[in-house]
Amino acid sequence: MATATLLGLTVLAPWGAAPASAATVVTYPAPPGAPTTGQYAVSVGGRSSPVHPTGLGAFTNFSFGGGPVAVTVTTSKDSPTAVLRPRDAAVRVTRLAPRTFRFTIPVPGSYSFEIDPDTDTYPPLFLFANPLEVGAPTGNTPTTRYVGPGVWTVDGAGQIVPGASGPGGTYAVPPGTRLYLAGGAILRGKIRIGADSESGPGADGTAVTGRGIVDSTAVIDHGRPLRINNSTGVTIDGPIFLGQKHWGVVSRRSAQVTLRNIKVINWRDDDGTGTPDGIDVVASRNVEVDGVFVRSYDDGIAIKSSMSDGAWAGSTSQIYVHDSVVFNGRAGNALEIGRETGAPITGVSYENIDVIHKLARSDPYARDAISIFVRDGGDVSDINYRDIRVEECQERYLGFEVTGSGSLTGVDVDDVVFAGPPRALPTVVAGNPNGLLDDVDFRGLRFNGGSTLITSPSQLAFVTNAYATGVTFGP
Repeated sequence: MATATLLGLTVLAPWGAAPASAATVVTYPAPPGAPTTGQYAVSVGGRSSPVHPTGLGAFTNFSFGGGPVAVTVTTSKDSPTAVLRPRDAAVRVTRLAPRTFRFTIPVPGSYSFEIDPDTDTYPPLFLFANPLEVGAPTGNTPTTRYVGPGVWTVDGAGQIVPGASGPGGTYAVPPGTRLYLAGGAILRGKIRIGADSESGPGADGTAVTGRGIVDSTAVIDHGRPLRINNSTGVTIDGPIFLGQKHWGVVSRRSAQVTLRNIKVINWRDDDGTGTPDGIDVVASRNVEVDGVFVRSYDDGIAIKSSMSDGAWAGSTSQIYVHDSVVFNGRAGNALEIGRETGAPITGVSYENIDVIHKLARSDPYARDAISIFVRDGGDVSDINYRDIRVEECQERYLGFEVTGSGSLTGVDVDDVVFAGPPRALPTVVAGNPNGLLDDVDFRGLRFNGGSTLITSPSQLAFVTNAYATGVTFGP
């Protein structure tokens, strides 16, 4: 098969000896000095694709289009039970030889290759199979800051400079501009859109795009690789965000925000502390989260109306999260609304999402795969879950709870499937004397991988109380 090199990228092109239907594959060589791992080696369409280690597994990053692509993975440990998740993708893994596996990815997406059911003992390999880029920039323009392949650092003055010197700082995207991170680029530092002050100016009409990596673990104050503050008309499309200790990608008091095809991996600090969420939407409106991947130790994707300390409070509305994959760790919830609910939250939809893991921590049954937790005085309403698949859940399946003076009303749960048996873990719907919980409708709730339809709470390990009313189950 013929190859071509464009801007430092290796392109597997559909000409020469390859059949006319062969996919076009773009891989992104790792820059000199980038961390490596001996656990995995990857070939995509016959071309090596570098593997990058993180605190929660390794990843490889490539783009393709024009047809399915074959992937070969060599591991440092053999396994008779290797799988590719989400299982809904129905990709069969073939063991070619000891420690060598092959499978075919049919369409772009994010996948988790796992050779050990204990993902702590032998962490997975995440495959970020992007669609081919169209119209990508090739250099700086008056409205585009171009960051090409290689290692870059945000210096103390907030400028992006070549090399890996210094602890890394924060780059502020100017209003009306785009930061483009080419595949093969690793940016050491953080990105900020809008001022960090609650009363500060935003940066409207901004974008961060490309196939590069933002590594905020290089910053002394780990985490928060991307913050969107007080801004309107923001698009984040394509990059990988690595974080540690703090929340990951955060939108605060912003509107008309699109998070598309981003990947967030966020783990605890070296001392085992922190609240490393994946994506947090806080006091924002008209936000679309489309085709993302999250591997987090704490909450996966969370919708809130303030920060944990009550700052940045405000109403949250019209949030649409869809076509995404979440691997939730040992704290927090996979798909969360709350706990910070000091102002109203309304019009939230989670649709077509694979929760491939919800792990447990030392105090089991404290967190959920699907969670609404109204802790404060805000009212939460018009919430929809549709076409959700939960593959592994080690804590509670689902928890809808009102513990504060706010309310929870108008929740529709349609076509949600859990892999486990219905009585294995709790399903909780509960209010309190000061907080109303009403009108929760379950339709097509299934367990045992879809074979067991729930039409009555008696089929579940169901926990409720007299303050939860209007809870119904049906086919």
